[in-house]
Amino acid sequence: MADDESLFEVGGTRDYSRVALVVVTLLALVVATTAVPALSPAGTDTPAASLVPIPEEVRGGSGGSGSGGGGGLGALSPGDSTDVGGSLGGESALRSQSDEVHFRVQSTQASYWRTGAYGEYTGAGWERRGGTTPVEGELPVEGARDGRVTYEVTLERSAASLPTVWRPTQISRPGVSVTENGAITADGAVPQGTTYTGVSQRPADDPAVLSQAGREYPAAIEDRYTQLPADSEARLGAFTDELTADADDPYETARTIERWLESNKAYSLNASHDPEREAGVATQFVFDMESGYCEYFATSMVAMLRSQDIPARYVVGYSTGEQVGENSYTVRGMNAHAWTEVYFPDVGWVRFDATPGDERRQQEQAALDEPATATPTPAPTDQSPTDTPTPTDTATATPTEQDDTADGGYDVSLNRTAVPGVPVTVTVTEDGVPVMGAQVLFNGEPVGATATDGNVTATVPYAATLNVTIAGTADERVVVYGAPSRENGRLFRPAGPATHDTETFDLNTTAAIAVSGDLTTGSEVSVVALVDGEPLRRAAVTLGGEQVATTDDRGRATVRLPDEPGETTLAVRRGAVEGTRTLTLGRLNVSVEPTAPLALPLTDARVNATVAGEPTAGATVALDGERIGTTGVDGTTTVSLPLADSATVAVSQYGQSRRTALEGLYANLAAVVTALLVAVVAAVALARRYGVTPRRIGAALARSGQLVVVALVGIGSLLDRAIRRLYRRAALTVDHLRALVTGRVSPTALLTALRRWLADRSGGVQSTVTARFESLAPAGDGDAGSDDAHATIREGWSQFLGHVSVARPERRTPEAIAAHAVEVDDLPADAVWTIVDAFRAVEYGQREPTERVPAVDAALAAIDDAVERADDADGDAPEGKPEVAD
Repeated sequence: MADDESLFEVGGTRDYSRVALVVVTLLALVVATTAVPALSPAGTDTPAASLVPIPEEVRGGSGGSGSGGGGGLGALSPGDSTDVGGSLGGESALRSQSDEVHFRVQSTQASYWRTGAYGEYTGAGWERRGGTTPVEGELPVEGARDGRVTYEVTLERSAASLPTVWRPTQISRPGVSVTENGAITADGAVPQGTTYTGVSQRPADDPAVLSQAGREYPAAIEDRYTQLPADSEARLGAFTDELTADADDPYETARTIERWLESNKAYSLNASHDPEREAGVATQFVFDMESGYCEYFATSMVAMLRSQDIPARYVVGYSTGEQVGENSYTVRGMNAHAWTEVYFPDVGWVRFDATPGDERRQQEQAALDEPATATPTPAPTDQSPTDTPTPTDTATATPTEQDDTADGGYDVSLNRTAVPGVPVTVTVTEDGVPVMGAQVLFNGEPVGATATDGNVTATVPYAATLNVTIAGTADERVVVYGAPSRENGRLFRPAGPATHDTETFDLNTTAAIAVSGDLTTGSEVSVVALVDGEPLRRAAVTLGGEQVATTDDRGRATVRLPDEPGETTLAVRRGAVEGTRTLTLGRLNVSVEPTAPLALPLTDARVNATVAGEPTAGATVALDGERIGTTGVDGTTTVSLPLADSATVAVSQYGQSRRTALEGLYANLAAVVTALLVAVVAAVALARRYGVTPRRIGAALARSGQLVVVALVGIGSLLDRAIRRLYRRAALTVDHLRALVTGRVSPTALLTALRRWLADRSGGVQSTVTARFESLAPAGDGDAGSDDAHATIREGWSQFLGHVSVARPERRTPEAIAAHAVEVDDLPADAVWTIVDAFRAVEYGQREPTERVPAVDAALAAIDDAVERADDADGDAPEGKPEVAD
């Protein structure tokens, strides 16, 4: 090696600038390896996930979605429009089976994660119109509630829309807006790694509540969310009319459509439609396709509901994801999903999901076990109309037809099962002939006279039984010949025997009570009372025996729950009809645990708040009367204890407040200080006994620092040597190949050189192994043997230097000399490093030299053999000492 290529400076001092450069380069490589994934706009993409294009607004950091452009990254960035069967990101993101994590969630409840909604259906896809409103403070919530959800989301990919539970009320991240459809969007692309918290109020979804919601839609809602392209979906309306003919209310209509889609269409990612056909996507799916995925199911359900003048919209986001711990969920690309939201008056938008859940989850699990890519099947080429699918029977149970004739009296029948508070039509006949003008009494109260068809309609009283009495004599009745009218439905008669003029019907007097809202102290809940599915109107609502409300014509009432925890009885009553329900209001419990083994001043303590054993999020926490924050999703927070002998932690939630005091902080501190003093005294005593002094301790610490520096320098020098060796070997290889190509060296000469190199290496390895085994032999005793061995090591070093062509070896370190001997003089590497290691160990490390002598002798012999073979092969080097490099 030439002088200017040495790793070290003159006089054996290390070239620290070069070593430092190598160490800095190593650190830069480590930092770059760590930073590149974080700086990547799509994170550490898997090959499958990279197939989904990154939208420009996320790639470039601009906010919003392009007009008419689809978003990317699954459903994290939905655009202003999307094609059904197309994509949110160019490659059907809602059909993706990618297992790449999109975000992680800590949530008090498993939920769907909503990122966007669309209101305008084009027949081929969906469009989103309307502007956004900046989120400032808490978002208002309208309609009945069914509980609060608190969550913390950590994004694993960039996003333009933040996943939330429907209906969001609080979002911790600043600079966000809410769309007209209730989605939370960012003013700019939200980067990977962002964490935010949210609070949502779930809408009421109890069937009893929804079935009584009615059809009194706000005009703006009805106009916008019942829109359909008439030319593409007209056929669908007639089919849905027939399918839902027996549905009594919008909720039953929605459930009928949902069940039909689930049971009549299979779930498959390998599905597609013909975009060239005039028929819309929903019509093609219902009439021409046997299977589809979430986009088809959601779109078809929305279109079918709109054909019945029921407001509905198309929503995208994610299903719950994989539960990986208590209240912890991992949401992946394969969980991107679409579903339907249906509007109910006084409730709001409620989620319906017509996609078959079991089949979808099975495919997601299969994708986790063995990822696969979905391949769409060709669209149907036959565009001729197909037979209209037959609606599935959805008829509800009907009462059995009953016929009884009073001996010597009238025949009395009802058009339906009698329910308190519900109108019923009474038909009076004699020998099958309608009776006109007969006076009819319900439980002794006149309700009217029969008409020419023998019918009279009246409301069933709130009683245990219904006694239908026909007043008058045979001389007074008027008989009208002809068949009785059945336009109002089938006729029903009582099962038991009747008197001459009275028929008796037993009535159901047990009311069912549905409660929607947070069952917590001080909260307001919605109550719905039903009898046989019919609303219990204008009934008294009592709580703990005290009347607090009255139901309306839909059987609904709003009730404020007590401020004290425990059990309370909710009851409704009107006449003989009543119902009760026991409500349990959870008690707030608080515990405070020090993070250290003992509670000490100026240390941290963990506050845990629960209600009925469940973590309570958002509870206000105060320390010694000063508010310091709120509990997180897991119901916990951390407080710093003051420099005082005691601290009082107070937690408030749902109108309840609990206090917990930590006492004796100074006593705990005194105990810790005493223990430390005892430990110090014991350590001093032991140090004196064993002669440990501060100077020795300082020297040990200094040596430790030196060892660290030496280790870093050693690593740097090793890397430097490895890089240089690799570079030289690459250059030599190129030179040999160039010489072979140009004819300056024959293949035979190269093979000869290769065999000689292999022989040198094998000889060096053999000599090293032999030396290692010989070094295991017992060494002689006495100082004289050690001195002789020391001298032998030095002589061996001098003999080794005689074979090295480096000038002024006294100015080189052993490592530099060894590198020169191997790389320039082509001496056996194993033998060279055996001699160098032995010399360093004896001269610098003060190691025992005796056991190293055999290895050094064997290494010198290997070097001598290598030099002799090289001289015999070349024949052009001068005898004696090799040529010395300048």
